[in-house]
Amino acid sequence: MTTLIIKSDSEKKTLLLLQLAKELGLSAKANESEELDKNSMATGIGRKATDEELMDYLSKQSEAKPISLEVAFSKYMDNK
Repeated sequence: MTTLIIKSDSEKKTLLLLQLAKELGLSAKANESEELDKNSMATGIGRKATDEELMDYLSKQSEAKPISLEVAFSKYMDNK
């Protein structure tokens, strides 16, 4: 399965994309999301941020490659 996320600030274009997906026999849904910035991260947005919003925020202006949890916490792991 492939998941495709498309950002659109046009309701008309969003509806057309949903219609196209339906015509192609694809499952599609539209979700409202907020583009997070440093102010919204500091003061909150009034709800829990979605995984997509967080990943988008955390990956902005970053060329860093993700690392595994094992590597990230390896110095804290008990190596008995």
